[in-house]
Amino acid sequence: MLWGNSRNRKPARTVATGVAAVLFLAAAPAAADPVPDFRPEQWGLQSIDTQQLWEKTQGQGVTVGMPGFAVDEEHPDVDGNVTVDTEFGSDGDTETGTAAASLVAGHGHGFDADAGVLGVAPRAELLVLPTDKSLPSAIRRAIDSDVQVILLPETDGSVNLTNATRDAADAGILVVGPAGGEEYPDVLAVGGVDENGELVDGSPDAEEIDLLAPGADLVAAGPDLGQEEVTGAEYAAAMAAGAAALLRAAYPQLFPDQIRSALVDGAQQGTDGLPSLHLPTAQAQAEGAAQNTQLVDGILENREEQDAPVPVWVWLLVIGAVLVLGIAMVVLWVRRSTKDPYGVQAERELEEAEIARERAATAPPATRRKGGRRRKR
Repeated sequence: MLWGNSRNRKPARTVATGVAAVLFLAAAPAAADPVPDFRPEQWGLQSIDTQQLWEKTQGQGVTVGMPGFAVDEEHPDVDGNVTVDTEFGSDGDTETGTAAASLVAGHGHGFDADAGVLGVAPRAELLVLPTDKSLPSAIRRAIDSDVQVILLPETDGSVNLTNATRDAADAGILVVGPAGGEEYPDVLAVGGVDENGELVDGSPDAEEIDLLAPGADLVAAGPDLGQEEVTGAEYAAAMAAGAAALLRAAYPQLFPDQIRSALVDGAQQGTDGLPSLHLPTAQAQAEGAAQNTQLVDGILENREEQDAPVPVWVWLLVIGAVLVLGIAMVVLWVRRSTKDPYGVQAERELEEAEIARERAATAPPATRRKGGRRRKR
């Protein structure tokens, strides 16, 4: 479906504890913060070793576009780093979108973010563009807004995104989406696995998956400003999008295809031999690529200009110059070859030179007159 309803939702195990704590807080104001801390239970973050890369960056300076999603921007786990653009619509599956947003860039819940849930890139920004009919236009708005990563929702194939995703790639944006829907060459297709590394129910064939990521029983932001557990490829894609945001923040000199290679080639082997997301090895891959790439202001724009097609008038000018040069060389060759085709002129010049030498040899030597001029008196 377009809005990617989760295949498995259930309230987080400790939500009931949090509710009880809220009731207790009303009777005892000095009690601890009632919001449960899910961070120790977020197996997805632990399995991809997110914390190791957090020592370098938490995604600050990077914006992840979310066209086709609806997000509750007031949810405490994402409040403050979400911008919603409603030009293309305002309706949608807010529950799915809010959960996905928190998996990308959730920053925790409560005072000093000491509870709630965390995303893979907790300091990244999110640009949310809800729509149910104008997904290509929303993607292009994300492009124009200079996002560095785009997360796509699950789609039903009713809208072709080939041109829009190609435009995003040409603009220097890494596009990530859930595996199992329409296949697009410029989209990193992500499949979900559970804690045992097994594919989630309903996963596509291995040939349709580019990368595996945690996608089952993930604690995420839920309805009513709470939390819930979610399962599905769309949530695995959200985890991968957060990982891409971290690498883009850590190595801004890398191009999107280099980030994609770092995520895939720097992955560990997962089920069916598929690459499984692992941030420390992906970081090592990205760092190796970054050592050979110089950071220059506007590097992506410069690359785009270099890759742009050559204007037709330039091709015509080059072809004309080559033709003129070719004609000039042919004319010169013809003139030289037809000037004395049988060598008569050259033979005559040799004969005249020989006659001149013979005359010079037989001529009497010049005599000098004796005496000088008489002086006038």
